[in-house]
Amino acid sequence: MKLYLANIHDITPKHLSLISPERAAKARRYRFSADRKRCIAGGLLLRRFLGETAVYTDAFGKPRAANGAFFNLSHSGDWALLAVGDGEIGCDIEQIRVTNTLRLGKTVFTAAEMDMLRRSFDRLGTFFTFWTKKEALLKCMGKGFHRAAASVDVCGDTFAEDGHVYHMRTKSFADSAVSVCTMDSEADMATEWVRF
Repeated sequence: MKLYLANIHDITPKHLSLISPERAAKARRYRFSADRKRCIAGGLLLRRFLGETAVYTDAFGKPRAANGAFFNLSHSGDWALLAVGDGEIGCDIEQIRVTNTLRLGKTVFTAAEMDMLRRSFDRLGTFFTFWTKKEALLKCMGKGFHRAAASVDVCGDTFAEDGHVYHMRTKSFADSAVSVCTMDSEADMATEWVRF
């Protein structure tokens, strides 16, 4: 598994010509510059690390590569993230920002997760760790938030269901939390910082 992180401040309008026409059209539809830049950065990461393969979206909204490569994209704040693996993979990056952790947590977390959140000395950090793990897990499973977030428990680093064991890894950097989920128990979070 490999993670590729790019800062959106490197993105300029000239980069539109370097991504797929479909992704460029999507980027142009965004109203805010930061959203356009995140979309373009995702397209640049895909092009650089997956090549010219077409990308399509399955019935649950998960992007898939026509050449069979396993990948997942996420972006938040100043960052775009691409995770590439040897099997199904999900990732999430979230900018850590002030939020009402207990109120929002009640809508997406299990009772055990809420208990850990209430007892945490770092509620904000715990909230975003759980949030990113949950998103990465659901994306790896191929359901995204089409499945109720509270139906999976991410208190630990593994989740088992239907004969599959999912392994989650998390790290923080700058003002962001990053989680990746894969079925490979040996996968680490090797990260490469990418400039365009």
